[in-house]
Amino acid sequence: MGRTSLIMIMGFSTFLLMIGIDLSKVSTAAYENYVGYYNEIAAHNIATSIANIYCNDLYRNPNSRPNVTGIAFAGGVANVKTDTLSGGRVRLRVTSEYQGVNDTVIIVWGQSKFSKFAYYSAIEGAIYWITGDTVWGPFHTQQRLNVSGNPVFYGKVTTKNGLFKSPSSSKPKFYGGYQSPVNLSLPLDMNPLKIAAQTGGKYISGKDVEITFNADGTITVKEGSSSPQTVALSTYTPNGTIYVDNGNLRIKGTVSGKVTVAATGSSGAAKGNVRIDDDIVYKNDPRNGPSSDMLGICAQNDVIITDNAANNNNVRIDASVFSLSGGFKAENYNTRPVSGTINLLGGIIQYQRGPVGTFSGSPPRISTGFLKNYRYDSRLMVESPPFFPTTGSYEILSWYEK
Repeated sequence: MGRTSLIMIMGFSTFLLMIGIDLSKVSTAAYENYVGYYNEIAAHNIATSIANIYCNDLYRNPNSRPNVTGIAFAGGVANVKTDTLSGGRVRLRVTSEYQGVNDTVIIVWGQSKFSKFAYYSAIEGAIYWITGDTVWGPFHTQQRLNVSGNPVFYGKVTTKNGLFKSPSSSKPKFYGGYQSPVNLSLPLDMNPLKIAAQTGGKYISGKDVEITFNADGTITVKEGSSSPQTVALSTYTPNGTIYVDNGNLRIKGTVSGKVTVAATGSSGAAKGNVRIDDDIVYKNDPRNGPSSDMLGICAQNDVIITDNAANNNNVRIDASVFSLSGGFKAENYNTRPVSGTINLLGGIIQYQRGPVGTFSGSPPRISTGFLKNYRYDSRLMVESPPFFPTTGSYEILSWYEK
């Protein structure tokens, strides 16, 4: 019995000793894993923190191009490198090191374009957004936002001068968020677009121009008193910009490709307007599948829906519309017959909101001009027509964490 007991005790002791050794190994491994994980998280937090700091610097100072090494932060060190890429993009690369562990964050910035807005106005005036109004993309006004009832905004809403409710019980729905004060002025001119047209696009000066876009990728163009010519869009404007300086532009047709058209000139001389003479649509509707067709319409003064037979029974406009000192409006809006609906896919950026029709009665019914059916082209959040006017600031296009 004594020998058996001794053998059992020795066996149990050996067994417990082996368990103890294994437990010690597990504890050591767990501690090492914890330390390793902590160091990885610390290195990552240093990289993302420094990235956020310098992203804020780039947002506030668009011309900033930081290149800094040896930044001591939270017990580690970080380096910042900035590169300028094609298309006005900027790449910010942040590398960090903490206790021998490295991490990297890469952010690509691009110039923010006004085309990203579903709606923008410098002067909103006494216009109210009411129950039943819906805006699907980003919205900004340089004045206050007037609401009555419960209008719905699916994109982010920003204003310079706040929000006014009448009645005070109004409850607008800001599903994309609301922020104020935000100051975002229109540019002083469209010179970058002009330079693009002069250096790689099509620049016409002192003439009125008429363009019909054709679904086969050609355009039929009449410059001044010359005879119309039909030419491939890519031949007429290799970089996709058409700029009519000191003149007016008339457009219609089916757009195949990416293009920005513009007209500038003194308002006193009745120049710098773009007239839409009939439907202007994409060959491939982006709502029905992939589409590479995109149009920007830019005017120093007004973008006008012409009062003619073609536009007296609805009008469809696929474009991001930009008016530097005027607005988007219908010609003879208060005297033309009831003309159906403006079906717009894209966005409207304008100095002052322009009229397109009148209403009367209770409930209100259209008396002259157009009803409105404006839908946002969601591609404009990340894409833009060629050389469309920029906001002067940058926005994040991509954020990569190693």
